[in-house]
Amino acid sequence: AGESIGITLDEQIFIERGEIASHGEGAPILTDVFRARVFWLGQKPLGCGQRYRMKYGTAEIPVEIQLVERAIDTADLSEKPVDAVARDMVADIVLRARGLVALDDYKTNARTGRFVLIEDFTIAGGGIISMAGYPDQRRLMMQKSKNIREVAHRVTPPMRFERNGHRGGVLWFTGLSGAGKSTVAIATEQRLYALGYQVYVLDGDNVRQGLNQNLGFSPDDRAENIRRVGEVAALFADAGMLVISAFISPYRSDRERARLSAERFLGRGGFHEIYIEASLAICEGRDPKGLYRLARSGKISDFTGISAPYEPPGNAELSVDTAALSVEAAVDRVVDYVRSNFPIGQP
Repeated sequence: AGESIGITLDEQIFIERGEIASHGEGAPILTDVFRARVFWLGQKPLGCGQRYRMKYGTAEIPVEIQLVERAIDTADLSEKPVDAVARDMVADIVLRARGLVALDDYKTNARTGRFVLIEDFTIAGGGIISMAGYPDQRRLMMQKSKNIREVAHRVTPPMRFERNGHRGGVLWFTGLSGAGKSTVAIATEQRLYALGYQVYVLDGDNVRQGLNQNLGFSPDDRAENIRRVGEVAALFADAGMLVISAFISPYRSDRERARLSAERFLGRGGFHEIYIEASLAICEGRDPKGLYRLARSGKISDFTGISAPYEPPGNAELSVDTAALSVEAAVDRVVDYVRSNFPIGQP
């Protein structure tokens, strides 16, 4: 440890300064979002939306402050408003990188679990990394099967359009538990079917009874759950159907991966993120399945909004505020949106 060495590889690969070599069984986490506890040294206050360069080992990674969860004054250990993290304060934050980066949780590896933030060529803060509530995205990127070859269809998209009368697409409903995703999705499915659309709802609880019955609710299992659903939704849409996916899908990176899966078949415009919006207080007040009550009592772990994070969409194609709209009015909004973007009889 600490010595400089040279390594000759048996194949050519492209690597950049700061990338990490490891044993296969001890590979670092691969992620674009993580938690951190930071000691702030900057002259300017730290806040959401601000961008810095994160020095991690010898790498410099552009990052953005996605969320400030807590701020503590080190003078008296009192909590302060999270929008005013000043010099010499400690803050629990969520950081987002522009792409996937390899890193370690501080509890796993203290040497590679720390970083510093740079602003205007000056160290503005130092911190330690935590992956609590967030998945390792490495396994989502790996393809185990090698000897495979894609088979081309003889039924073309124009042929499917002629049969169905409309283009296929994915309507991805996301929102907190209790926001009304399933309620709006099922009612929308019924209305669109009556209008002549070939439409089907993929619902979180239903899918977990079959396709994803072997997955729990840990961050890694949640990510794999959405990866599978994203691929299934893309296949439905490629078959010419409108598929409504009603899942909490708490991580932005997972929803973006579902978008890329759909666009692989359909191109741009085939995936539409629809934010079924309701505050945590509203959803907890509804609590249709009694899950919030169980989460608050500690009987359910990793529950979104309570003990696990939810990352709301930054630029959803459509937002439906179920706190302000009735179910009928919410369905009207979605149906009007579908008729504008997937008109019957127009390719």
